[in-house]
Amino acid sequence: MTARVNPYSPGVGSSPPVLAGRGRQLSQISYLADQLEARAGAENIVWSGLRGMGKTVLLHEALDRLRDRGWLAGYSEVRKNAGIGSSVASILLQGQAVLGRGKLAKALGWLRDMAHATTVTAGTGDFSVQLGLVPAKGSQLPEDALDSLFIRLGEAASDAGVGAMFLLDELQLMDTHDLSALLHAANAAEGLPVGFVATGLPDLPGLVAAAGSYAERLFYDRVDRLSPLDVTVAIEEPAVAFDVGYQPEAIDALVKLVQGYPYFAQLYAMETWRSAGTPSDRPGTVITLADVEDAVEPTRARLEEGLYRIRYDKASEREQGYLGAMAALGDGRIPSGEVARQLGSTPQAASTFRDRLMSKGIIYSPAHNVLEFSVPGFAAYVRRRQGSGEATAT
Repeated sequence: MTARVNPYSPGVGSSPPVLAGRGRQLSQISYLADQLEARAGAENIVWSGLRGMGKTVLLHEALDRLRDRGWLAGYSEVRKNAGIGSSVASILLQGQAVLGRGKLAKALGWLRDMAHATTVTAGTGDFSVQLGLVPAKGSQLPEDALDSLFIRLGEAASDAGVGAMFLLDELQLMDTHDLSALLHAANAAEGLPVGFVATGLPDLPGLVAAAGSYAERLFYDRVDRLSPLDVTVAIEEPAVAFDVGYQPEAIDALVKLVQGYPYFAQLYAMETWRSAGTPSDRPGTVITLADVEDAVEPTRARLEEGLYRIRYDKASEREQGYLGAMAALGDGRIPSGEVARQLGSTPQAASTFRDRLMSKGIIYSPAHNVLEFSVPGFAAYVRRRQGSGEATAT
């Protein structure tokens, strides 16, 4: 008898059972790896998009594919004020087994001796390294330290017939000096099989461009909404393994609810599966429109208590006031000056709260003096939370 299981995975960063609609991005990874292994020209990749678009999932899929090729590859989520050394150490430690301890230990030992600064220590099992990539107070990382590390890693990877790849999530949180160092290092190692793939919010390309030179040598792509067909594939294909289907009306309703957001696809499908009685042990079941309708309220409750509440509660009372002013002006792009006027303030005075909310990843700036919420449906939640509207969360 087949177990009663739910095939959908709505957790943040969790890989869905079917990665629909992301063939373009995955082909970019394959192309980059092919080019680097051949010592040919290649552009490092920057993916940007709203939260819930599956950028982290893409990085983990890239990680698996690169490791399958024998590459040294590792994933790191950038932490504000942590310093690039933390990400570099974490990634090298994750991937050290691929190239062998001897070559990696030599490269790391060289870097430790070179960078005279506060060290970052990281370890796994009986293997540990210290990287002097976080500058001591009042000093900066030697400008060529990361350059030399990329070059030495690239040479070691080339000797082993593979490559080395840094997969960096939430790159918009990286300090400008560190981001500039990353771009410079990638350029210094041009022609060697070493590089990076980074993700962040939609304003990331502008932040990268502001970090200095070499930003124009990257490949930028937007990880955007799924098409209705992609949403259909993401929902229907996992059910096929259990010989479970969906009424066309049920799929149409789910596509409308999901609005192209991969996270919403998994969440609505999971709750619909539950409302249908978890039919994994009942081959031949057809999920109906009524099952979808029964799943709407539980899904919205999960969004309210998880995705939305967590972000709202990260904001201070004054910052929540700024969020309320934004939400009162609509669900899409909002001129920052209009938010200030809504608050009865000047743009200069209101900018403090704007900047804090941007640093927390709750809002972002897709264009100059323009703001938008980073999570879909969040404006409606703010209006409900502050009692200023009756919009429905989707």
